[in-house]
Amino acid sequence: MRELEPPFNLHLEGNMIRIAEHEVQGKRVFHVDFKNEKKPLVITVGIGLKDLKFWTSVPQGRQAEAEQIGKLIAEYIRGKNK
Repeated sequence: MRELEPPFNLHLEGNMIRIAEHEVQGKRVFHVDFKNEKKPLVITVGIGLKDLKFWTSVPQGRQAEAEQIGKLIAEYIRGKNK
């Protein structure tokens, strides 16, 4: 596993979360640290039907959080690349 970019912070529902981007077996993943009692989360982009991309948790089971945080990460990355 290698880190791709320095970790960054985002706001989620009034709380600060820390995101670290890594590469694992050629796949880009994001480790989410909630900085509270909530368990950390690992998310990545999956490819669904008709090659549509979606955010998913690894392991599966926290899909709603993955989608919500994934959108924040995508906005952050798009804003950084402008």
